[in-house]
Amino acid sequence: VYWGLIDDFLMRWFLNRADFSLFACIMLCLALGGTLVAQPLKSGFDRAEYLELMKISARTTANPEYYNTIPAPERFTESYHSAVIGLDNYWDMWGNADGSQVVLSIRGTTTESVSWLANLYAAMVPATGKLELGKGDVWEYKLADNPRAAVHVGWLVSTAFLSRDMLPKIKEAYAKGTKNILIMGHSQGGAIAYLLNAYLANLQAKGELPADIRFKTYCSAGPKPGNLYFAYDYEARNQGGWAYNVVNAADWVPEMPLSVQTLDDINNTNPFQNVKGMIKSQPFPKQVVLNHIFKKLDKPSRAAQENYQKYLGTMASKAIKQNLNGFVAPDYYKSSHYTRCGAFIVLKGNADYFLEFPESKTKFFTHHFHAPYMALAAQLNNENCIEPNPIAGAWALNLLATNPASFASLFPNAKPSITFAGQDKISGSTGCNRFNGVAKRDANKITIGPDLAMTRMMCEGNGEAAFTEALLKVNTFSVFKDTLTLLAGDVAIMRLQRAVKEEVKKK
Repeated sequence: VYWGLIDDFLMRWFLNRADFSLFACIMLCLALGGTLVAQPLKSGFDRAEYLELMKISARTTANPEYYNTIPAPERFTESYHSAVIGLDNYWDMWGNADGSQVVLSIRGTTTESVSWLANLYAAMVPATGKLELGKGDVWEYKLADNPRAAVHVGWLVSTAFLSRDMLPKIKEAYAKGTKNILIMGHSQGGAIAYLLNAYLANLQAKGELPADIRFKTYCSAGPKPGNLYFAYDYEARNQGGWAYNVVNAADWVPEMPLSVQTLDDINNTNPFQNVKGMIKSQPFPKQVVLNHIFKKLDKPSRAAQENYQKYLGTMASKAIKQNLNGFVAPDYYKSSHYTRCGAFIVLKGNADYFLEFPESKTKFFTHHFHAPYMALAAQLNNENCIEPNPIAGAWALNLLATNPASFASLFPNAKPSITFAGQDKISGSTGCNRFNGVAKRDANKITIGPDLAMTRMMCEGNGEAAFTEALLKVNTFSVFKDTLTLLAGDVAIMRLQRAVKEEVKKK
């Protein structure tokens, strides 16, 4: 009845004025208003989202014989496809109906030898630096803050070419109002997606890309992109459910590249830092024996790393130069310690899976293609993947760094506690009074308050004021296992332990 009255009124009003074009425009807007609702990206692994992106990724292979057996995407349509660039690299862009989201889909390895060369050029280079891609053609990049972070040079070269083609399209989409961008890559495309995620995030940090663009990344069947320090930086930046690597446990590709670890690849504070000095402090006979054992353990890994760099770095670069005119091989980072990276969704096949995709000594990619990944992902229960809100639940304070007084004197009766619920609710206890309010979270950034509703009981000690003052300064969080660290900038000001409800056992 309501819409009928409006329709009748508008029809009479516009017919009297003979302004049919404006009438048609308004009626179209009214009709579309209930259906074209902007779709912001949400954190956390989403099975349906991943499967939709896999449908897109299959088509990014540009091989109809390959993707014709895979259903077409339902939410996205292709808006751009690149030329073949770099080391036989290719990408395409897809958009949803209301223009609120776009997908950057990166092609994986092809049958061309130059595409495999990108994989085999597997020496490491620093995660911050320059690449001379051609004569006078220098690409500057930053993928991590840690100076010890390093990445696969072949995939970095591919990232350089792809990112140059992508950036104008990203800015063009942003100018049209698109702020939600999904990055998708399968196989080699997944490896490049890691590096692209890091590169774009650092462009945002420098102000070269709008800070309000939200990137979400799915690396599917992705091999290892770099060392542990790159992985740490990548995982910390995407904490909170903004980047995933989906892995079939029967697939060999995510186990690549082969890794060699030496004592130089571990953190500076370690028991081996002064091992030679400790050996020298022993009596002479023990010195000889211990020194012999240490060399036997240390030298093989160092020799293996040097050979890795020689054959997959120096020698492979000669083939790269034949395909990229003017390419200058960079200085390599002396490590080959490749590690797994990102938040993993592991797909494990059961007996039925192996009947459909049996193990094979000749069909090496049986478990690697889109079809087996999609078959396993379709069986996933979203709730059993990864908690999209890592701080959800109750936490008990055990350290307040902003006040020099002892913890016991600040909170003589009870420890403060915090409970995070949903995406923006916070409640808890100051150790005396109850409080609740708003905690807005974006990845690992968080803003609490500024106002907290609180009861007004008289409290012993000076802890309540110190606790609430510190709580309102928090702007970042970090979760490791059952420990939550709340930070103001780079300074940790609170540490909390996940609260576990005690079960009451019946006698």
